[in-house]
Amino acid sequence: MDEKGAVKQTILDKALELFSAKGYEGVSVSELAEAAGITKPTLYYYFGSKEGMFEAVCQSNYTRLNTLITENAVYSPNPKSYFEDIFLTLTKVSAAYFSFAKENDDFYRIVLANLSMPSSSAVFEIVKKFHFTQFEVIESMFRSMAKAHGNLRGKSKTLTWSFIGTINSYISLYLSGGAGQEMNKKNVKELVHQFMHGIYS
Repeated sequence: MDEKGAVKQTILDKALELFSAKGYEGVSVSELAEAAGITKPTLYYYFGSKEGMFEAVCQSNYTRLNTLITENAVYSPNPKSYFEDIFLTLTKVSAAYFSFAKENDDFYRIVLANLSMPSSSAVFEIVKKFHFTQFEVIESMFRSMAKAHGNLRGKSKTLTWSFIGTINSYISLYLSGGAGQEMNKKNVKELVHQFMHGIYS
C-alpha cells in the first residue's frame, strides 16, 4: 500500500471507530480529522465530506457482509432430510451473520443503528441500498425454498424480515452483553429451530 493508500485507510479505520461509538450525527469532521492525525482539508481531499467518509466505511464493510451472505444463502432442495434441507441453509446463513458480527463488532454496531435510521437522515440513502441488497438475497433464498415447499409460497417477504430480524436480535444482545448471550454453533441451531417452528418448538 502506497502512502496515500495508507493515509486513506487510517482515516477509514478511525472513522469506523468513531461512527460505531457515537453514531453518524455524533461525530464532527474536526473530531474525525484529529483522530486520524490529519487536517480537515486532507479529509475533504480524500472523501469530500463526512457523508462521503461514512459512505466509504459502509461500502467497504457492507460489501464484505453481503458477499458472505450471498455465498451462504444458496438453497439445494433435499426435502427428505430435515437437517440437509431448509435447516442446513438457514444454519449456514445465520452462522455467516454471527461470524461477521463477531469479527467486525464495531461495524456491526453501525449496521444495527442503521436499521432504525429515519428516512430524513443525511445518510439514509447510503445505507438503504445495502440493506435492500441483503433483503433481496435472503428473499431470493426463500423463494427458492418455496419451489420445494408449497406452504412457503407468497411468504418470502415476511420470512425475510422475520429471519433477518431474529438474527439481528441475537447479535444485538451479544454486542451489548445482554443476558450472557453467545454466538456459537449451539445458538445458531437454536435460532434456526425457533424460527422454523415458533414458540412451540
